[in-house]
Amino acid sequence: MKASTYIIEYEAQAKSGTVLKSGKIKVKNKTSSIQAQMSLEDYLKRKVNGFSKLIVKSCKEDIISAIFGDTFGNDNPFGF
Repeated sequence: MKASTYIIEYEAQAKSGTVLKSGKIKVKNKTSSIQAQMSLEDYLKRKVNGFSKLIVKSCKEDIISAIFGDTFGNDNPFGF
């Protein structure tokens, strides 16, 4: 499979259900939406204090990056 960029709309929740952070983020160089969501969850575990659960509202492949990524470059050593 070819690596793609995914746009994920999410909420990061604490154990109590309190929303700690929410928004949209691009996750780059992942071969599936599940892999992109797992990568986001790992990122939030490291960056958000008290993080317990990831709620994904939507996860879509970024079509613009898929079309133009090869033309304008697709290198990202950090994965995000």
